[in-house]
Amino acid sequence: MKKLMLFVSILSLVFSLAACSSDETSSSEKIVIWTQASADHPEGKMFADRVKSYNEANPDKPQVEIQNITRAGAGSGYIDKLNAAITANDMPDIFTLDGPDIGAYVDAGLLGELDGYMSEGFKEGFTQSIIDQGTVDGKFYGMGYSDSGVAVMYNEDMINALPEDLKALVPAVDEDWTWDQFVELSRKIDEFAKTTNDPAFENYEVAVSLLLTDITAGAYELGTYYFTPLLWGNDANIVGEDGVTVDGVLNSEKSVEALTKYAQLFEEPALASATESEKTFHTGKSALSVSGFWYVSELVNNYPNLKFKTVRYPKMSENYDGLYTPSGSWAFVRNGQIEDEERVKQIVEVMEWLNNDEASKEYYHMNGSIPTRINSIDVIDTNTDNPYHNDAWTVLKYQVEETNKSRPVSPGYPYLSETFAKDVILKIAQNKATDSETIKQYVDDAAKKIELEFEKYKK
Repeated sequence: MKKLMLFVSILSLVFSLAACSSDETSSSEKIVIWTQASADHPEGKMFADRVKSYNEANPDKPQVEIQNITRAGAGSGYIDKLNAAITANDMPDIFTLDGPDIGAYVDAGLLGELDGYMSEGFKEGFTQSIIDQGTVDGKFYGMGYSDSGVAVMYNEDMINALPEDLKALVPAVDEDWTWDQFVELSRKIDEFAKTTNDPAFENYEVAVSLLLTDITAGAYELGTYYFTPLLWGNDANIVGEDGVTVDGVLNSEKSVEALTKYAQLFEEPALASATESEKTFHTGKSALSVSGFWYVSELVNNYPNLKFKTVRYPKMSENYDGLYTPSGSWAFVRNGQIEDEERVKQIVEVMEWLNNDEASKEYYHMNGSIPTRINSIDVIDTNTDNPYHNDAWTVLKYQVEETNKSRPVSPGYPYLSETFAKDVILKIAQNKATDSETIKQYVDDAAKKIELEFEKYKK
């Protein structure tokens, strides 16, 4: 909610801010960066190292200072500080934003364009999904410093305990599969789990972990991030290309069809739960998991006894050949209130240093950040001595190169994301709604709410 309140404050402040002088900021000798990563976190350390190397390589240019403002929960600590800086007309030169939020800040007039200031060809060095994430109305505003991904993981011991005909339902690491096949495998696993004495199923609770408890806790974006791809893979979306049209899009026939397939997981006996135990997959309580890329290092480092394998995110249709896997992450943006052209050039030069091919490789090594630069993706190591790491990164690397899609760009994205996650994805699970009529009512209601909120963005 704090995150949403920020945008209300922004809209009321933007006109007065636009009229304020930027001379004080422009004349400053140092370039100030704010990030949401704490100084002792690997992400914070990698930015600090990158800034240090810039200052050492450019002693005759304005030096760069980085400030780390730790984010709390969904980012409220950092957003609160940024909100206060906007109110005081004291924004930093460069700061980080979650990719989907860029549209709201652009709409409020707070971000500066990057086109025309970047080195020739620099923007084209980003992957297409990262370019799309940072582009609003055809103009580029945000340089994503890391990408992300979601795949399906399975408990190898549980799968190996299955009869051969059921094991054959599991795709290989380099094979596509569909949501229907995913649900079928989940159903067969659940049926087997309830009849077997195999020790691999000793702690079994549910076939699939979906991490829906994070939505309940207020991390709405995770639900949207994980499950908007169900719609994408069925030629549908949660908002139109204009970023503000929801009715007829979110509640389209194809959207309902995709969500009804998602709802199959909650048909009794349910295969997934809105109230699953903490670390369900990590602790051997589920056989399958829709897993963010961060699971890889977490499982390898903290759950060494868990044998896990990774396969691709399921498609809605076997013949679908468009982009559909979730991607995107935080990005560097610049203060749009700075008007001094020379200073803007210096700022963008620093942003390029933070986001060039070399930086992208460094971030992968230091934090496991998926590279956003085309020439840096090969730094992903899929030939280590850990086969679980190798499989996971083989899948994620493929998706980054072939199927990743940017989340929608919308000035009202925070409200859109919250409503879709809470009023559609979570509601289906909590109510175990599996019929298309009920689901159509959910998306109709959600579309109506969002349309009312989005009236202020329509010009």
